[in-house]
Amino acid sequence: MKRVLKWIGIVVGGLLGLIILLGAGAYTVSASRLNRTYEVTADFTLNVPTDPESIAAGEHLAAVYLCNDCHEANLAGHLFVDDPVFGQIYSANLTAGENGIGRSYSDEEIARVIWYGVKPDGSPTVGMPYEFYQAISISDMENLIAYLRSVPPVDTNHSPASYGPMFRVMHVANQFPLIPAERVDASQPPRDPISPEDTLAYGEYVATMCTHCHTATFAGDEFFGSPNITPAAIGGWSEAEFVRTITEGMRPDGTQIAPELMPWQSISQYSDEELQALWAYLQTVEPVPVTE
Repeated sequence: MKRVLKWIGIVVGGLLGLIILLGAGAYTVSASRLNRTYEVTADFTLNVPTDPESIAAGEHLAAVYLCNDCHEANLAGHLFVDDPVFGQIYSANLTAGENGIGRSYSDEEIARVIWYGVKPDGSPTVGMPYEFYQAISISDMENLIAYLRSVPPVDTNHSPASYGPMFRVMHVANQFPLIPAERVDASQPPRDPISPEDTLAYGEYVATMCTHCHTATFAGDEFFGSPNITPAAIGGWSEAEFVRTITEGMRPDGTQIAPELMPWQSISQYSDEELQALWAYLQTVEPVPVTE
């Protein structure tokens, strides 16, 4: 019996040692990646407008690009993650208030953060959905920054981010694209504006935002719980049913989509023109068979 207990102790001790070793490795690797600095070599100059129409266009973009979802309606940021396993992370204050990036960042520095995930000191942002932010056209970026400059300043005193063990393990395992600067091409210049009159090209531009959850093929992602939205899945829908799903979170079969699964309450603010272009474009993507 003593020999059995001894071997059990050895096995348990070995497993605990392995877990500690893996945890230490994850911490070291994740710290190295989080502390790395990056350089943006893309050349661009912004001409941020101040007229009410441009600011209103920027406010619309802030809604549909989910800025308000992560940074709050006042754009002052909030406690975004608070969990002993994942850590404690605040979303940034985007206003010109105390500790807000609008107070100290230039227009070009704000754009670099959004497009390339790189702060003025070269450190990376964490958790920004780079897939559709880098796709923002230069004119839309100018309008978005015009809006950010217009919001009332809010003073904040957010604590520095602390990353928990699960966050670090998932980061090292590349389960989430947590550091945009690792993935974007920092030499790629901003894209030119796309005319809404070019319906399919404009629809592809609008659809870029969908790729964060539905993937680049629009086939969905089982991990995120996002469904297939290629013609193989929604080809039988009418345009009206698609629009209702987007704007009301109501599927054609009458079931409601939880806002936690799809932020339809924000993207419901798409204009009719954007919705029509998005629908038209999704009809053209490669159908991907629906998997059960």
